[in-house]
Amino acid sequence: MFRHLFLYLLSNALICTLAAQNYSEEERIQGHAQRGDTLIFVFDPEIYGTQTTRVQVTGAFRSWSTDMEEERWMLARDKNLWTLKLANANFQMIAPNTPFKYRINAGEWLNPPALAANQSGGNLIFLKEETHLKAEIRSENLIWARITKNRSLRAADYVITDASGNQTQVSQVLPHNATETLILPAQKLDPRRVYFLEMPDEGWKTHCSFDGWFRELYSDKPLGAEVREGRTDIRIFAPRADRVRLYLYQGREDQTAYLEKDLKVDENGVWEISFEEDLHGVYYDFTVHGSDDPGNHFYETNPVHINDPYARVSDDTWGKARIWRATKPASPLKEGIPKFEDVIAYEVHVQDFTDQLPLPDSLKGTFKGMITPGLKNSRGEKIGFDYLLDLGINVLHLMPVQEYLHFPTDDWKASFQDDPFMIYHGINEENYQWGYRTSFFMAIESRYRTKGTEPGTEREELRDLVQAFHDQGIAVIVDIVTNHTAENMTEREEYFNFNVLDKQYYYRTKNFEHIGEYGNEVKTENRPMVQRWLIDQCLYLINEIGIDGIRIDLAGQIDKQSLHALKAAIGEDKILYGEPWIASNDPDFENNPDWDWYKADAPITFFQDDARNAFKGPVFELKDKKQDRGWSGGNFEERGNVMRGLSASFPEDKTPLSGINYLDIHDNFALADQFAKEDFDGRYAVDQAEYKIAATLLYTSLGPIVTHGGSEIMRSKAHAPLEEVVKTTKKGYKNYFHGKRDTYNLRKANQFIWETVGQRPNEVNTNDYAGMLSFWRGLNRLRLSDYGRSFRVSEKVPEDYYRWILPRDKSMLGYIVNHEVLVFINAGAERNTFEQVEIPSGKWKLIGTIEEIDLDRGVTSDEGWSTIEGDQKMDFSLSPTSLLIYVKTKDE
Repeated sequence: MFRHLFLYLLSNALICTLAAQNYSEEERIQGHAQRGDTLIFVFDPEIYGTQTTRVQVTGAFRSWSTDMEEERWMLARDKNLWTLKLANANFQMIAPNTPFKYRINAGEWLNPPALAANQSGGNLIFLKEETHLKAEIRSENLIWARITKNRSLRAADYVITDASGNQTQVSQVLPHNATETLILPAQKLDPRRVYFLEMPDEGWKTHCSFDGWFRELYSDKPLGAEVREGRTDIRIFAPRADRVRLYLYQGREDQTAYLEKDLKVDENGVWEISFEEDLHGVYYDFTVHGSDDPGNHFYETNPVHINDPYARVSDDTWGKARIWRATKPASPLKEGIPKFEDVIAYEVHVQDFTDQLPLPDSLKGTFKGMITPGLKNSRGEKIGFDYLLDLGINVLHLMPVQEYLHFPTDDWKASFQDDPFMIYHGINEENYQWGYRTSFFMAIESRYRTKGTEPGTEREELRDLVQAFHDQGIAVIVDIVTNHTAENMTEREEYFNFNVLDKQYYYRTKNFEHIGEYGNEVKTENRPMVQRWLIDQCLYLINEIGIDGIRIDLAGQIDKQSLHALKAAIGEDKILYGEPWIASNDPDFENNPDWDWYKADAPITFFQDDARNAFKGPVFELKDKKQDRGWSGGNFEERGNVMRGLSASFPEDKTPLSGINYLDIHDNFALADQFAKEDFDGRYAVDQAEYKIAATLLYTSLGPIVTHGGSEIMRSKAHAPLEEVVKTTKKGYKNYFHGKRDTYNLRKANQFIWETVGQRPNEVNTNDYAGMLSFWRGLNRLRLSDYGRSFRVSEKVPEDYYRWILPRDKSMLGYIVNHEVLVFINAGAERNTFEQVEIPSGKWKLIGTIEEIDLDRGVTSDEGWSTIEGDQKMDFSLSPTSLLIYVKTKDE
């Protein structure tokens, strides 16, 4: 018997060894292999130190899709490896330098192996290429080249050609260091034009990028249209244009300008003109002229008018811009902006918040509607503005309010007005959007102004919104989207501003074309005027509107140095955080540690997804309630990570301000759907005890927190099913509807259902909305109280700051925080007991159970306790999925 077992184990080991031998160690580490025209993704669990039941690959080639059900990207078990073979002749499917990553089991993301030479920015790179020849044009007399192999100092070994194939000889080659080389042309070049540097004997040819010239090009002149003391100055930055022409119009519908003027250019590429008159309210646009070289979209090849990227007023993206005076900002908060560690931010979308409010149609979806006081639902409960004031937050986080792209309403109505799918989702009359397709970054979203008012009114109305919250002691921050623009989010090129002004300056490109998961990537590195544009838009919002901080969408695609500069420019008192995710598609960016960053070297506070996953589970997959809802929902192996999330002790957490903790946010599934009793549909029945445990973990963690607006009333997105639908307008604009996993363009699924405020369980709906709101208000009150200071800290805390109480059963967790707050949680399905817990000295008041939180009066546990005395050991028996929160009472 033992002999047979030995032979079986030996043969099995041999089979595994042979399977591994099909691929070299390097191929298994780098995650892919090439066999002729076949690309093979190779996953070795041993290298990753993990056990797997399924493996899927995702990356830039599938827009980083998180759909774990798409079979074409599933790897198959191949003995002890997992593989996926793809036909990839001429790299038609997956190109060299494409980033990818593996996901396993329920959707866990895996970071590249430490030994992988092809890792970059937290991803693996397919066929990471070494480029031996790179070149930059520095001036009319100089090209700066980097040559890492077979460098020659003979001028005859180099050729310069322009985009038409005309050659310029090289007069001299001078070494700067071992690789950097000065190439001197025999005739003067035009730095605005496209040139290529060749080494014919090596077979190498590269575009002479504009980086060398562009990185040194800067102006501090005010850009856009500035109206001051009866004078109007207009400036626009277009460094490679030959001519810029201005058109002035009296009315928004005028097709013919009443005045046309050419602008003059200065030595830094700023085109300018001045008028000795106040042009406030005048409409204007430009034509920008230049060569027809590759990557250019000047008027000669693309005869369009564009608008000013610095325009303060844009008429619904597609219309003209309008000259507008600077807005007088809201007055500052009397007590100052909350310290970052004190922040309880509340993320909300203007239209979602106001759609169902009892307002006249002219105020629905507007800034003014959002601050209308005195509104109540049919139960007499406060809703809208007054509801927010009662909630207990101290920071309002507005989803994007800069002018963003809606598809034209006439085309939309003609295409979808009678479409049943579009009617069901409330989007048959207009293109609803969250706002992550910004078109004009200095302007304010024109559809948020009171309906029937003039373009430009939105600026003052946003200012008034900020003032209304400031008057109540609540700070206001806005979400900006500067990693990409609306010009390439329609699967075709639009020409609003940057694409025409100079696509090669404003965007990251390859072979003169856009790169990026969302159509384009804004290029802040090596572009001082784009870095300035990033800073300027924030200063506009601060100085002209009066906001108190910024949240940055996909900030990981903005270079580290620009974010340092932004933080310094807006001031240390301003609130600033952003998303660290989504790598750039530019290998130069990814390979430069001074630009590329992730959580470990974040220049700003990042969204702490590790804590989120531990508290309530990941956001991409909802299949298994026990696995997909974190420790609170039954994945008790996450207890260690919950402890790290509470105490800000993940490896990237240098201080509690390194990351901002949260549970859900606008992206992905709503918390109510994640904790739904059935089918991940939270509209009628949510596992509310588990839901409250997750919220308690968030509110008893260190540092700032942000909540998703409506989570406190179990706002669900389940009106949108999980189906994927594609719809195209008559004019060819394609729209992707992702269902409730991403409801960015599904209106009804996102609306605040104000009738749920104050609603108790009934036969149809078992959700206790009133009880959840009361519980959440109690958490806010606790967080901002004197006791809450134990959580509102900015510096790294000692190891014993959280004193952990860890029964063997991992469904239980207790902790004493700073000798001030005591929390017991039983997340399990059975009654459990914390045995012989040593209570610190003092008198402890019970202020929270799974039913309620009352900081003033206290509450009573199901065993009848309301206070306990310290300096003793006690047993605490907790019902299934329940909690107790004690605070140490202050001396009288």
